Amino acid sequence: MATSTSKPSILWFQLIGLSLVQGAISLTWLLYRLYVPQLLAAFGFPGLFPTILVIENALGVIIEPIAGNFSDRQRRWLGTRFPLISLGVILASGLFIAIPAFYIFGQSLNSLHWIFPILLILWAVAMAIFRSPVTALLGQYATETKLPQAMSFLIFMGGIVGAIRPISSKFILSLGSGVTFTIGSLVLLGSVGVLRYFNPDLSVIPQSEEPTQKLYFRNLVFIALLGLFAAWGTRLILGEVFPQVIKNLGGNVNWIMFSGFILLAFASIPAGLFAVKISNHKATLIGLITTAALLLFSSFITNKLLIILVGLLLIASYSLIANGIIPIAFSLVPSHKGGLGIGVYFGAFSLAMSGYDFMVKYLGTVNLMISYRLGMIAFLIITFLVLFLPQLTIPKITK
Repeated sequence: MATSTSKPSILWFQLIGLSLVQGAISLTWLLYRLYVPQLLAAFGFPGLFPTILVIENALGVIIEPIAGNFSDRQRRWLGTRFPLISLGVILASGLFIAIPAFYIFGQSLNSLHWIFPILLILWAVAMAIFRSPVTALLGQYATETKLPQAMSFLIFMGGIVGAIRPISSKFILSLGSGVTFTIGSLVLLGSVGVLRYFNPDLSVIPQSEEPTQKLYFRNLVFIALLGLFAAWGTRLILGEVFPQVIKNLGGNVNWIMFSGFILLAFASIPAGLFAVKISNHKATLIGLITTAALLLFSSFITNKLLIILVGLLLIASYSLIANGIIPIAFSLVPSHKGGLGIGVYFGAFSLAMSGYDFMVKYLGTVNLMISYRLGMIAFLIITFLVLFLPQLTIPKITK
């Protein structure tokens, strides 16, 4: 009997481990954003949280590309990205426990209250150290054509965790910061432990067989633009449009938000399969054009049934975008520079978020009609970028 020598296009065990890490990252940020405003107020810093978010995102602009590039070098020198990932996770887990510890034991030390905001920023820095290196592993666990399907598992896990907040905020706050942050820290350490168990250094294409490509600066600029406008579009849809529309519809807002995030999570799986079938380039363009058109249409409708229908279509179309953008970023850099490419993407993403947080801090909540228009513009700009994509294709030269 002949045995198959075909190589897998997706390393499923490694991908599951990576998805768990993505879920843990989402969970720790969820807990952080839920608790920290209250903790800052207790230390005499009410209203400081938006400023801290701006600072954290601004630091991410610098840290993400540097960490991603350093992980590329580690993989080339040592055959693994894991030392930097382990360092970042250990620091983040330790600092995550230190936050409630300082809150519990440091409130009486009035002269040291200034340390608490610095502690929060240090935690965000530790998270930024390993986000690009760990996400770069995605490029090792799936071939280029299968990346949207692999990415859908990370989106799925992030969506499931995101759905928790609307319906469980009161319960989470009732646990207390000490218990909650300890659980978050252990979940982060445990998820990385699972990934480590499944041998995270494996790749669908062995390092020795990876094609040789030249890294073009123009491609990094292109990736940065993708990250910039993807961040604005995502923030406007998930942070402004959906919450405001749901509030206007009435009913139980928390459960509607929960349902929306669950639908978004589950929509990512068929979206990934669809992208693999017709090509990620085409699927992403369909998602971008449809999302922009739906946002424009939404600004003219008032019928509740139509609003719900358009909302469901937006979830489906946005899933194609969420699954497709990061695989596009991977396609624009050599495989041995995946960490740098994804670091530039996340750095630009952080820059956009920092700018948005700064704008909202001083201008207030963005009007729904303005959100529709700005979201449409952001996704149309990404559409033109993706249409330009074939001109940036790098010919691969096999070693």
